[in-house]
Formats: sequence, C-alpha cells, structure tokens
Amino acid sequence: MSELKLFLQFEGHRPIELIQLPESATAGDVLRAAAGHGAIVEEAFVFLVDIEEPLGPDEFLHARGVKDRHRVHVHRCRKMKVALTFVDTTAHHQFVPSATVETVKRWFVHHLKMSSVDAAEHVLQVSGTTERPDPDVQIGSLVHGACALAFTLVPTKRIEG
Repeated sequence: MSELKLFLQFEGHRPIELIQLPESATAGDVLRAAAGHGAIVEEAFVFLVDIEEPLGPDEFLHARGVKDRHRVHVHRCRKMKVALTFVDTTAHHQFVPSATVETVKRWFVHHLKMSSVDAAEHVLQVSGTTERPDPDVQIGSLVHGACALAFTLVPTKRIEG
C-alpha cells in the first residue's frame, strides 16, 4: 500500500509538519496524526488550502483529490474573522483557517483597488506586532483558541544605501 506524505499546519502551531498516512486515509486519520504533533483535535476540522468546506471525519482524502505532498490544516474554527487595515481603511472578511497570508493579502489589495505595483511594495503584518508571516503561512496557525485575526498592510522594509 502506498503512503501519502502531507504537509500539516494547525491551530496555533507555525511550523509545517510532515505526516505520513496510508493512501486510503480519512480526515479522521489526519486528526489523529495532528494530535500526535500536539494539535487540539476535539471538535476540530480538516481543511484543504483555500477550500471553503472542511472534510467530513470519515471522508477519504482521495475523494477530495488529495495527493502526495498536498497541504492540510486542522483547526477548531470553520471560519476566521479577519480585520485588515491600511492607513485609515479597515475591512472585514471571513476566510477558512487554511487560507494563506497571500490569499488574504490578494483579497485586501483587490478590495482597496490597489495597483499591482503598490501591492508588491506592501506586506501583511499581524496587527500590534512586528510579525510579518510568510505568504504561504496558513492563517489558522497564527492564532490559538480564537477565530479572529487582525492584519495591517504595511510597506515592505527597504534598505537604502
């Protein structure tokens, strides 16, 4: 029997974990593997990247097209309420916890009608911090015990000489 190697992120855990599951694995198998890495899995859901609906606990991964080296996310929230601020504009939108920082930024840039040139010179920063998560970080990994997150769109740091 073949195995699936999957990249796992989960609530409040920033590192990406590599898990190995049988090719016939279900979402329940993902939850058990996540628990082995310290995830809280009671009442948790398994998400695929940017897919709105979580997998059912007995749903086979292959039924949703999951293949070797795909990403999965475990979180207790079905949706994340995200507040996004740029200068004096704040917008609110809901995303699945498996949405990436890049997906959130793309939505906000579109909402602001910001040019692609200006957008390229800005990054999302977790509000109230200096943390600027990488674009491929899943937003659910940035919070623990919460279904809300706030970002500020800030200029990319430039080094001028």
